[in-house]
Amino acid sequence: MTPEQLQTVRQHFLEYANRYIDRAGNMRKMMELKREHCAFVARNCRELATSKGWNPADIRTAEALGFLHDVGRFPQLEEYGTFRDDLSINHGERGRQAIQESGLLDELEPALREALLDGVRHHNARTIPSNLPESHYRWLKLIRDADRLDIYRIVLDTLDNNQVEEHPDIVLNLAIEGDPCSDTLETIQRREQPAYSNLKCVADFILMLLSWSYQMNDSATLKIMRERRIIERLAIYLPTHLPAVGKVVSDLQKELGE
Repeated sequence: MTPEQLQTVRQHFLEYANRYIDRAGNMRKMMELKREHCAFVARNCRELATSKGWNPADIRTAEALGFLHDVGRFPQLEEYGTFRDDLSINHGERGRQAIQESGLLDELEPALREALLDGVRHHNARTIPSNLPESHYRWLKLIRDADRLDIYRIVLDTLDNNQVEEHPDIVLNLAIEGDPCSDTLETIQRREQPAYSNLKCVADFILMLLSWSYQMNDSATLKIMRERRIIERLAIYLPTHLPAVGKVVSDLQKELGE
C-alpha cells in the first residue's frame, strides 16, 4: 500500500465513523470510543509489523487494516444499541460487507484485498479459521493481536477510573459483582476462550480477556503485554483469594513469562 492509499483509507474511516457519531445521540460517547479504538489499533498494527521487519508497504497496509477492522461496530451500535455480537450481528461480517460495498480497496491487487477483507471478517472470531489461503494468516494474526492489545487498554482505563457503571457496554453490561463461573475457569484451564454468551459477571469477562494470552500470535505481542503488566493489572479486579482463580492467574503469568 502506498502512502497515498493509506491516507485515503484513514480519511474514509474518519468520514465513515463521523457520520455515525453525528447522529448517535446518547450513544455518541461509545461511538467516539470506537473511533479512538481503531486509531490505537492502527498504531498497534504499525508497531507489530515494524517489529516483525515487514517492508514499508506492508507496514502501511497493516496500519490501514487497523483503521478498518471495526467499521462494523458503528452500524451495530446504531441499529441494535449493543456491542454484543451474540445479541445483535457479527460485527466482523458487517465490517467486511461495508468495506466491499464502499469500493475502498478496489485498487489493491485482488489477493491482498481479499486477505484484508478476511482480516476484518475474522478478527473477532473465537478461533482462527483453518480454511483460509495461507497468505491471509499473517494479516489476520496481526490484527487479532493488535485489537486485543487495545481492548486491554480500554478495559483497564475503565476499571482503574471506576467507570464501569458509567460505561457498562465496555464490560458487556454484565453484573459488576459476583465470582466467576466454574465453567469459565474450566474453559481457561483447557487453554480455550470462554464464549461471550456464557459470561455472567465482570470477573468472567476479565478472565475471558486474560485467556487471550494463550492465543496471541507473536512474541512481540507477549513482550508488550509483559511491559504493560496486563495480567497483573487485570488480576487486581479478580477474587484471586479463590484457589481456582489464583491458579488461573498464576498459570497465565507463568505462560507470559516463558
